[in-house]
Amino acid sequence: MLTFPADGGETGTLMRTRDWSMSPLGSPEHWPPALRTVVSLMLTSKFPMFVAWGRELTFLYNDGYVPILGAKHPHAMGHPFQKVWPEIWDDIEPLVARAMAGEATFHENLHLVMERHGFPEDTWYTFSYSPVRDDSGAIAGMFCACTETTEKVQADRRAKFHIELSERLATLSEPRTVTLATARALGTHIGADRAGYGEIDETGGVVAVEQDWVRDVSIGSLAGEARILEAFGPAVIAELRAGRTLVVEDCLDDPRVGNAHAATWASIGCRSLIVTPLIKDGLFRALLYVHEAKPRHWTATEVMLVERVAHRTWDAVERARIEKDLRDREAALRENEQRLRATYEHVFAGIGEVDRNGRFLRVNERLCAITGYRPDELVGQTFWAMNHLDDREVDLQRFSQLMLGKTRTYTIEKRYIHKDGHEVWVEVAASRVDDAAGQPLYGISVIQDISDRKRAEEHQQLLIHELNHRVKNTLATVQSITMQTLRGSETPRTTSEALESRLFALSRAHNVLTRENWEGALLHDVVSEVLEPYRSGREGRIQCQGGRVHLAPRMALALSMAIHELATNAAKYGALSNEAGQVHLTWMVDHTPMTPLLLLRWEEKGGPVVKPPLRKGFGSRLIERSLALDLNGNVQIEYAPQGLICSVEAPLPPWMWQLTLPENRDVPNP
Repeated sequence: MLTFPADGGETGTLMRTRDWSMSPLGSPEHWPPALRTVVSLMLTSKFPMFVAWGRELTFLYNDGYVPILGAKHPHAMGHPFQKVWPEIWDDIEPLVARAMAGEATFHENLHLVMERHGFPEDTWYTFSYSPVRDDSGAIAGMFCACTETTEKVQADRRAKFHIELSERLATLSEPRTVTLATARALGTHIGADRAGYGEIDETGGVVAVEQDWVRDVSIGSLAGEARILEAFGPAVIAELRAGRTLVVEDCLDDPRVGNAHAATWASIGCRSLIVTPLIKDGLFRALLYVHEAKPRHWTATEVMLVERVAHRTWDAVERARIEKDLRDREAALRENEQRLRATYEHVFAGIGEVDRNGRFLRVNERLCAITGYRPDELVGQTFWAMNHLDDREVDLQRFSQLMLGKTRTYTIEKRYIHKDGHEVWVEVAASRVDDAAGQPLYGISVIQDISDRKRAEEHQQLLIHELNHRVKNTLATVQSITMQTLRGSETPRTTSEALESRLFALSRAHNVLTRENWEGALLHDVVSEVLEPYRSGREGRIQCQGGRVHLAPRMALALSMAIHELATNAAKYGALSNEAGQVHLTWMVDHTPMTPLLLLRWEEKGGPVVKPPLRKGFGSRLIERSLALDLNGNVQIEYAPQGLICSVEAPLPPWMWQLTLPENRDVPNP
């Protein structure tokens, strides 16, 4: 009688207890010696093995082979080989035939689609089929030693897939092409019918798919927008909003789908799917899906792969958007550079790439021309090594903020020390390039030589200061000549004083404009300069209130002369001529017309009773006519008994009123 090894394990016990009377092999005690030897060897081995014996190729196996059989164990014991593995028989029958013909074969990582757990699954094996001869030397069966390499093969394929996907994504710069590339790669890799990437709107209820991948034209695309809650049901969407990957093997059997929404699934040709949601900052922002038109069992490996690709797609899309933003900024920068080239004789820009420590990685020839160093002298050197000592601290601070992600770009003007020792003024526009995880890879700077511009600005300032100086000297000369002439003439003293005070008022307005380089002046500053002589001994009697209004030079001069005339008249005849009168000067900007208006009002109270003059003097004419002409506006003087009132309405050009502040902001009295 055949005695099975005591250490034959579960399968050894199964062989001992099995009724072999109906088997083609017959009772074990009658098994041929060759079969007994192979079975004994097989049962004592931990390596997966099986024997197929006789014309029926009766199947015998050991404990190591049990995991390979899955749900087919223990019923596979003693059954014909073909009935044990009918789903792969077409693939292995030629190999079995070769073994039964006396040829041993070896196969590495052979792909077989098995149904050992009730559903088809991809498997890979490395094995050998060897013929086994009986005592007469005839081939009576075959022996197989095998190992399942599915995990290794799939791991290698996943690694290759990720490498190829990374290489592909690295070449793409548009979000649309990124999502299509990942969908195509994923759908092809796992053999799905459709794959795509969609983004969720701010309400969390609408998904937008710009473009998806389909296996062939018979499968409809889902590009467009859809209200996912209405289409697929609350139970399904609740899974996604909770951040859990949705896995459906058959929508007709899944209670989360329900009859109410099965029609929607059918309308898009989907019976099974994997959908991975992307939750960012607590919000449902996007999803990645793969669809099958028929029921399918999804493995844990496939689910994990979809999840990983979903996050990689998100990162790649965000990177593409950041890069697009950088490209847009660079395009704007190039446009600015073109204007600068036209202004400064088409100066070319230097470009330098630096690592996170600020060391040059790459430089172009123009940067070398700017600094005087060769490329090999710059690469490896820190960019601040060439900085002027006074410019290093602020440059380093801005660069640190850039690398820490506190800012995306920065622009700075600084000085390089040229290789020959002279200073070179440059304008640097710096930005940062990140990896897919948002970590800085390197910084890139566009450098322009602005030394000519700086020299031009210094020369311009020198000319402005010289011009201001000469104009003031000329005005002082006019004042001196006027006073000397009037002093020796018979001109009435009042006329002489009026002319002299007007010249002084013009000089004070000139002082305000000189401080602003004749680019204009603040109305507050003009008022302060003109009224300063009239405040002595009259503290609190001149009240001024108004917003921040920027005036053109011509308006500033005209208003300064008018306010001077009003103040002089008030000091001689009006509210400032006694001990109790007051002057209220207010202004504001009316933004309701298409062209905003400056509204200025001079009002006197508490002075002597005012009577309209019998004739208008030079001061009144200066205010009503010259001021209106210079301002292109309206000026009215009202001789009210309680005090003179002067109202001014003047249009403000856009470049001036855009510099004003809201009129409800009071300013201190001048």
